[in-house]
Amino acid sequence: MFKSVRQRVENFKKFYKHENERPLLGFFMESEYPVARYFASQKLPDNRPLNAEDFVCEDYLADYDRLFEVHEKAGGDFIWSASAFWGIPWLEAALGCEIYKCSKTLSLHAHIHQTFKQQQYVPDFEPNNEWVKKSVEFTKLIAEHSKGRYPIATPRLRGIADLLAALYGNEAFIYNFFETPELMKQICNKLTDFWIKFAKAILSEIPLFHDGVGSFYYHMWAPAGSVWHQEDAAALLSPDIYEQFILPCDIRIAESFGGCFMHMHPTGFYPYKQMLDAPMTCLELHIDQGGPDAEKLYSVHTEILKKKPLIIWGQISDKDLDWIFSKLPHQGLAVNVAVDSIEEARRIWEKYSR
Repeated sequence: MFKSVRQRVENFKKFYKHENERPLLGFFMESEYPVARYFASQKLPDNRPLNAEDFVCEDYLADYDRLFEVHEKAGGDFIWSASAFWGIPWLEAALGCEIYKCSKTLSLHAHIHQTFKQQQYVPDFEPNNEWVKKSVEFTKLIAEHSKGRYPIATPRLRGIADLLAALYGNEAFIYNFFETPELMKQICNKLTDFWIKFAKAILSEIPLFHDGVGSFYYHMWAPAGSVWHQEDAAALLSPDIYEQFILPCDIRIAESFGGCFMHMHPTGFYPYKQMLDAPMTCLELHIDQGGPDAEKLYSVHTEILKKKPLIIWGQISDKDLDWIFSKLPHQGLAVNVAVDSIEEARRIWEKYSR
């Protein structure tokens, strides 16, 4: 159950080539909510907008060490990865949205931008932006602190549709596609430029780990220069609107990096079909509680696996795991199970890793 780092890296290299002999199996330990996961963030005030100075990077180092150690105790094929504290909505904050901690949801969130609807002005990327500087400070400190024990990754960077929802509001940004389509294309392009420059500023501080980098949420070894990507707010769009306005931006983002991992939830519209021919390295699809189970997602999973490596993530039941491991092709498949205990991780490993 306890494989060397080198063995795990080699397994991931085979995974990306659809050459792994069995599905890779790993575990996500502790809460997925950032305020529960990172004890240092629990000291943040929740009665005012947060600023970059509220985040003292050194305070988070003990959390990184704890999360790394518990992941290693759980075993499996995956490699724990660290990033600048991913509870922060980094891009939204850098674009001028106020961000708040919410003790009830155990997360941080961005409020709708106060003036963007009137100004509709995307700022130029500035390395001296307080949130850019804080993300770089986090990344440099974690890289130094890790001493090569674990890879470093870019944090959660929400996609263009997500950013539009934060800047305009969930309803307003949809209407704008119809009312001012040319202006929206310009804004999407400027946001894409901002996205790429922000991610590259972080990547410039990430040292190589066995010639690659990490993937912070999935705990995977990834090709050098890889980024996390998502477009959760695409669920509010029609396929036509997504393809006209957002897909060209997603393709440009993917083409700008050494690898691009696309996170998706199987609810509403999610652009997995569009991603199959886009230059994404790997697609990730949650199995969400209350959402479709593995059997219902079978046709989606198999369609993805014909063209892309697939990560399945979630609090996955034995019924779903039985289906996944018995019905899906093994090559290009990785399964990351969120578990509550090391004992549960070991039970699942013994049952499904053979």
